[in-house]
Amino acid sequence: MLPAVATSAAVSQQRCASIGAATAGASSPYPAPCSMIAVLKVTDIFLYIKGYLNPKSFRSLCNCSVELRDEKWRFVSWKLTREASLEFQRSSLDDPTSFRSELLKHLYDCRIQLSLNFSRYLNACQGKIGSEGLTDVSVLGDVYALNLSGCTEVTDVSALGHVHNLKLSYCTGVTDVSALGHVHTLSLSFCRGMTDVSALGHVHTLYLSCCTEVTDVSALGHVHTLYLSCCTGVTDVSALGHVHTLYLCYCRGVTDVSALGHVHTLCLSHCTWVTDVSALSHVHTLYLSDCSRVTDVSALGHVHTLDLSGCRGVTDVSALGHVHTLYLGYCTGVTDVSALGNVNTIR
Repeated sequence: MLPAVATSAAVSQQRCASIGAATAGASSPYPAPCSMIAVLKVTDIFLYIKGYLNPKSFRSLCNCSVELRDEKWRFVSWKLTREASLEFQRSSLDDPTSFRSELLKHLYDCRIQLSLNFSRYLNACQGKIGSEGLTDVSVLGDVYALNLSGCTEVTDVSALGHVHNLKLSYCTGVTDVSALGHVHTLSLSFCRGMTDVSALGHVHTLYLSCCTEVTDVSALGHVHTLYLSCCTGVTDVSALGHVHTLYLCYCRGVTDVSALGHVHTLCLSHCTWVTDVSALSHVHTLYLSDCSRVTDVSALGHVHTLDLSGCRGVTDVSALGHVHTLYLGYCTGVTDVSALGNVNTIR
């Protein structure tokens, strides 16, 4: 896959002029939608063609090839600003000239293309976070990506179960997330009123950092990437052994990590009550920085990347000679590193 190349605003507008022409005459005070378009990563051949044609020629090619034109529409993402997102939410589908109606005319599929951003919208009159009393988000369930971070007045998110990428960080009014089990990427960090996450076991990437009222994570064993940093109420992580990437830093209630030996990337930094890490020998990337009660690391010799920074209780590192990348900063108890000659990187 070739990397997507970022273009300047001027070039983006030039490339998308034909797309935005239909909406340029609208009476909305916000920028024409064409200025909000960004091309997403697509197939190799699509990027290859775009790389060798100027915008005018590329549009001509799309116009003469029905199949290529359809692919073009499929991979265009309309990423609206906060202001335009509000305009989209407020306007009505019943009015064919409304901002929402005009925009939807150009979308191949809302669930692939449309991204809305309401995050931390500042009410200039009151100086408060809350996007002018935004509470009803029921009309936003068909968008691809939705950012509601900081919208503290939102409470009901039951209509958002089909959003692909959903950000609800700092939405302190949200307590029931039972309808969000099929969201691909879900951020609920700092949603401190939420306690039950049992319905989220099929989410691919789940952010629950600083959700201090969450205690039971037994249903999350099939989440691919799970962030539980600073979840001080979590104590039992025995069900998380099949999570690929697991962040438990500052989870000071966690003491037993014996079930986590097959996690690929595991962060236990500042888990100050963890003492026994002998079961973690098959972890690929292991962060144990400032785990002050860890003393014996003899079982970790086959970990690829190992961070022991600030582990002042560790004195013997003679078994770590096959680690690829090893962090030993502030390990004041370590004096003999003669066995580490084959380590690729020591920091």
